[in-house]
Amino acid sequence: MSDIGAELELENGPAHRVLAQLCEQRRAEQDKHTSQYRLTLKLSLLGQRYLHGLGLPGLVRPILDEVAAQCREPVRLTVVSEVTLAWLASSQGAAPGLMYSPSMESPITLYATANGKVWLASTPNDRAIEYALGGGLGKAGARACGPKAINSIEQLIPESELTRPRGHGHVVEEAEPGVAALAVPVQSLTDGTVVGTMSIAGPLMRVQPERYDDFYALLKEAASKLGAVWPRKSVGANVSEAA
Repeated sequence: MSDIGAELELENGPAHRVLAQLCEQRRAEQDKHTSQYRLTLKLSLLGQRYLHGLGLPGLVRPILDEVAAQCREPVRLTVVSEVTLAWLASSQGAAPGLMYSPSMESPITLYATANGKVWLASTPNDRAIEYALGGGLGKAGARACGPKAINSIEQLIPESELTRPRGHGHVVEEAEPGVAALAVPVQSLTDGTVVGTMSIAGPLMRVQPERYDDFYALLKEAASKLGAVWPRKSVGANVSEAA
């Protein structure tokens, strides 16, 4: 409550009323155990509906489908939305019966996902810390992750320092148990700004180290194509406004 009040420059009373209204509208909820507030999926779903209205998912779909067909794993695309990422589109490349089908409605944990890590690495360290902390890094009641997820700033910064020169985010059992993923940034052709990220993920039994180079090459080529079709206007800002 005090953190929210400080961020919005409100006293505790008005801040509590704002939160109560958000909870009533089912846009926020309070954890029964920690009493902390968190946003619900309703806001992210509103943002997704806005993007579908723009037709952007239709523009990027052929690119995602091509990558999915070649890697035979699920491919997903995010859009930068102010201080976080939001899911935009996906394509399933795995054969029936062998599918890993991650949710497109779950929040993106920046410090535990390949998408989140490669985006954080595109920002200065102070901002990466701010965004990761805002996403729950090191906090009680944070969204459950995999067994190898980092949980401190001291672990975050070395990760970003490795990710920047490497050019891609990489996680193994950090977002969830038994899953590995790689992700690259999608940059605007106008000014080079990172506007989103793109990832390939799958079960550890299939996403082995010997496939990493091939996955990275596929993602890097696709990211350049996505940058070419990406709208010049900031999509991420509009997602936040719609939500």
